Amino acid sequence: MDSNRLRIDSINLTEILSEEDFSSLKTKKFKKGTLEYEDGTLTLYVFKSGKAKAIIYEDGEEFVLYFLKQNNIIIPETSCSIEFLEDSEVYLIDAEKFTYLFANKEFSTSVIRSLKHRAELERNIIKNLVFKSCKRKVALFLMEIATTQDTLIDGKYCIDLNLSIKDLSSFIGSKRQTVSTIMNDLLKKNVIGKIDKNRLLIHQFNKLENYD
Repeated sequence: MDSNRLRIDSINLTEILSEEDFSSLKTKKFKKGTLEYEDGTLTLYVFKSGKAKAIIYEDGEEFVLYFLKQNNIIIPETSCSIEFLEDSEVYLIDAEKFTYLFANKEFSTSVIRSLKHRAELERNIIKNLVFKSCKRKVALFLMEIATTQDTLIDGKYCIDLNLSIKDLSSFIGSKRQTVSTIMNDLLKKNVIGKIDKNRLLIHQFNKLENYD
């Protein structure tokens, strides 16, 4: 699930930067539960280890934009905060102080591609939150994950979805009980089926497309 909404694009610094470059980079450790906000600087956070989630708040609700793990990159901004889900270590790259890094074509391309993809994901998430019904949001979410992972079993999409109902409801901006009812309805109608705890099989993709 390296290129879907659950995790954003990665940038493996060890394959791009020299040992000399690494010696000049600052790292910072964050404890589980820490919230990080934009501080007015243009600083790239590249995850060395650990896990976090990027979240936005609206009317008392929390919306998960995506998870962050090793090699993921993000620039904290006023529109969202970063919540660390486990003890983590992050490379901090000041875009103004380390301008020489951006002379590295591969590094610059990776950063731009990652931030472009993140912006596209955010726009799609916001459009779904604003314009789609809860049933439609769940269906679109499952289809997006399915087509991104592109894993087939006997010609049917298999989804590796290591998410609780609470996490899923946060992703689509709906109440947990509502999402639970919708997922049970999809299972009951055999539109989707459970392979095991974390994997689903889409039995009827066409019905999922028209589920509303």
